[in-house]
Amino acid sequence: MNKKIYVSLIFTFLFFILSCTERPRYSTHTYLVMGTLLNVTLPEDYNTYADSVFKIFALVDTLMNPLNPNSDVYRLNHSSGKGVKVHKWTADCIRKAVEIAELTRGAFDPTVGGIVHLWHFDEQGKYVFPDPDSVKKYIHLVDYRKIKIKGDTVWLGEGQSITLAGIAKGYAVDLAVFFLKEHGVRSGIIDAGGDLFLLGDKNGKSWNVGVRDPVTKGVREVISVKDRSVCTSGSYERFVEYKGKKYSHIFDPRTGYPVSNGVLSVTVIYNKATYADALATALFVLGPKRAMEIVENIKGLDAYIITEKEIFKSSGINRYVK
Repeated sequence: MNKKIYVSLIFTFLFFILSCTERPRYSTHTYLVMGTLLNVTLPEDYNTYADSVFKIFALVDTLMNPLNPNSDVYRLNHSSGKGVKVHKWTADCIRKAVEIAELTRGAFDPTVGGIVHLWHFDEQGKYVFPDPDSVKKYIHLVDYRKIKIKGDTVWLGEGQSITLAGIAKGYAVDLAVFFLKEHGVRSGIIDAGGDLFLLGDKNGKSWNVGVRDPVTKGVREVISVKDRSVCTSGSYERFVEYKGKKYSHIFDPRTGYPVSNGVLSVTVIYNKATYADALATALFVLGPKRAMEIVENIKGLDAYIITEKEIFKSSGINRYVK
C-alpha cells in the first residue's frame, strides 16, 4: 500500500518554482514531523501561524502513528474485535479511508497494516521479503468492510490491523488549511513531504509546481494551480530488491505484495489533500487505464501518471499545464 509510510522530503516528487521578485513577502518555516519535513510558507504578516500548523501535524502523528503505544491506531490494532473510543480526527480519517477503499474497490485499504508490518515497511531501513505462506496468512485479514464506525468509536475485525500512512498526511494538510483560512490566511503553501496544498494564489497569480521526472530527476511538466492540493506517489526511490526484481514500497492490498506494474509516479490534483493523498496511492496500485476511469468519474479530480513506457493525463489536466 502506500506511500505512505511516513517519508522524508528526499522522496518528494514535486518542488516549487517561486518568483524571486516576490519571495521577500513570504517566509518558509521547516519542521520535522510524521517522519518527513514539513515546510510551511506563509505571508510574513502571518508567520506566527506556522507553529500552529506544526502542532496540528504533531497531534495527527500522535493519534495515528501505529508504532506509538499511546496512539489511537496502536490501541485499535491491539483491540481488534472490540470497540475503541478514539479522537474525532482519528474516527473521521478512518471513515474517509473506508470511503476511498469503497471507491477504488480495495486498491486502497487501511486494513493492510498487518501486511505492511510483515514486510517491515513501517520501519524504515528494515525491509524484508517474507515467505509466501506468511503473506497468505495476513492477506485474509485485509478487508475494509469489516471496519465499523459509530460516532467516535471504531471496531476492527478480529485479528485486523490498520495503517493510515496512506492518508494521514493529507488529512493533516486539510486540517491545517482549514485552520489557516479560519484565521484569515488566504495565501501560502503547505508541503508535507510532497503532499502539497497551494492556498489561494500569490498576488493574483497561480502557484507553479514542477512535476518531477522519475528517470531524469528533472522537471517533466509545470502545472499552475490555485487553492488546490497536489499529491504524488512514486516507486523509484524506495523499494526492496529480491532475486533481481525491484518491489516498490507501495502495497497492493489485494495481493499482499508491493506493486510492480510499471508505474513510476502518480500526481493527483484535487481540492482536498485527504483524498488526493489516498487516491494517489490507489491510482498507483490500479495502473493507468483503470486509474483514469476513476479519475474521469470524479468532478474536479485530475491525474498525471508516468509509467516506464508512456505518460497518461486526465482530460482536465491541460487547464493546469503551464
